[in-house]
Amino acid sequence: MEIDKHKKQFGNQAENYTKYRKPYTEKLYELLFSLAPQGQKKILDIACGTGKSTEPLVKDVVEVFGCDHDPLMITEAQKQAEIKNLSIHYSVADVEHLPFADASFDVVTVGTAFHWFVNEKSATEIKRVLKDKGLLFVFWTLTVKDVPEEDSLPRSFFQSFNWEKVPQKLRDLNYISTFFKEQGFENIETSRISVSHNDTVEEQVGLMKTASSYELLSESEKERFVKEMTETLTKKLGTRLYFTFEEEVQVCYGFKI
Repeated sequence: MEIDKHKKQFGNQAENYTKYRKPYTEKLYELLFSLAPQGQKKILDIACGTGKSTEPLVKDVVEVFGCDHDPLMITEAQKQAEIKNLSIHYSVADVEHLPFADASFDVVTVGTAFHWFVNEKSATEIKRVLKDKGLLFVFWTLTVKDVPEEDSLPRSFFQSFNWEKVPQKLRDLNYISTFFKEQGFENIETSRISVSHNDTVEEQVGLMKTASSYELLSESEKERFVKEMTETLTKKLGTRLYFTFEEEVQVCYGFKI
């Protein structure tokens, strides 16, 4: 997978992000705030997308910032914040060139995006904007129980579209923990939070349209992808109302010491 090519493909699907990406479990934010310093604090959510990972950070004693390199995602995030009357400072910015002063934030979070910039330059920028003893808190959601064979899409379906997935190691807790250590973070820990959700065919198809590989398809391939996926999943679902998925939110965190 060409990481740089894929990470730039999300803006055109901003509205689908809002519609089909699931909110994160409250347990994730309970863990985050149990680790964050007490009292008034500033939190930066990097690669915030349309704000799914940013909005739950809003609390009375927290000043929240979100940034993403894609202006279309930020436009949608700002729209959602206005609709929900949430005070969030959004800006267009790349993680390797953050427009914030040194030691600006008590906490930096990254939700289901750290795999796009697991590199020394990004880590250096994150450390620069973090205060001493500041918390870096990254997380992502993975399916942990295989979808039953009768419900799964065959590998050949994705192969027919040259569909690429994020390298597994970039969403591996041991790999990310080691990276944190190499970049000078300390008191590194990991956590796993079990979640489950039900999806209709429409929701599953909509979710797949938010993947970078979908946006790399031609318009005709997109139409074929949606048509064939809808037909296949509808047949597999049968008379049921939805598919059930068991997943984990996997967390890695550490402190700038």
